[in-house]
Amino acid sequence: MSLRRQLLGLLFGLLCAAAAVASPPGPPGQLRWVAGDLPPFVWQGSQGPEGYAYELALLMSQRLGRSDTVDFYPWARAVRMTEEGENLGVFPLARTPDREAKFRWLILLMHVRYSFVGRAGEPNLSLEQLRHARIGVLRGSPIIKNLQAEKFTSVTEAKDYKDLLRMLRSDMLTAIYAGAPMLQAAIEQYGYPRGEFKTHTSLGEADLYMGTSLRLAEGEAERWLQAYQQLVADGSVARLQQRYFK
Repeated sequence: MSLRRQLLGLLFGLLCAAAAVASPPGPPGQLRWVAGDLPPFVWQGSQGPEGYAYELALLMSQRLGRSDTVDFYPWARAVRMTEEGENLGVFPLARTPDREAKFRWLILLMHVRYSFVGRAGEPNLSLEQLRHARIGVLRGSPIIKNLQAEKFTSVTEAKDYKDLLRMLRSDMLTAIYAGAPMLQAAIEQYGYPRGEFKTHTSLGEADLYMGTSLRLAEGEAERWLQAYQQLVADGSVARLQQRYFK
């Protein structure tokens, strides 16, 4: 086989793989959920996937008479797939001005503040001091714009909170910049004592949603909203919140 034919075959294979990743299988027109490891909303636990938004998605699916699952991807890819796709949903998605017109904002999950978390025993650092420190942030998160607006000079992006915590504990970072409930849940999930960490200060806040592709059909979006409202009415949402955010 010629080198040219081998290269063409390799390119075709890569294109097919990319197409498979860009569009998870499912019935035409039906919403499919994608997510990354973002405790306490969704993560891959030792016994399988779990989390507040994960369980909420499954309960809504059951109300609709479906047996959907959640497909896991690196967070930045999950967000990009939903933005560019037709029938995808992603959570927990921060509702920010630059994202406002790119997604359908389906269900509000929580309002969060973003904080700088460092190692316990280190001196407390002000926002001005943190501007020149080594700061870690989740890849694909819009909150990096907060750091850019505040003229932070050394920002490192990581694929997930596990990687960020590893870098912080290895002295590769001075602090992690993240949503407070997500990072605290990640600390617990990955087995670190809370006493190893401290919060320096906060910067910014946002609402977190279950968001979907803009091109999701109106009728499909309405079915999921009705399922959610039924779960609110029968107390299922309150019970989930109590379990994950007590």
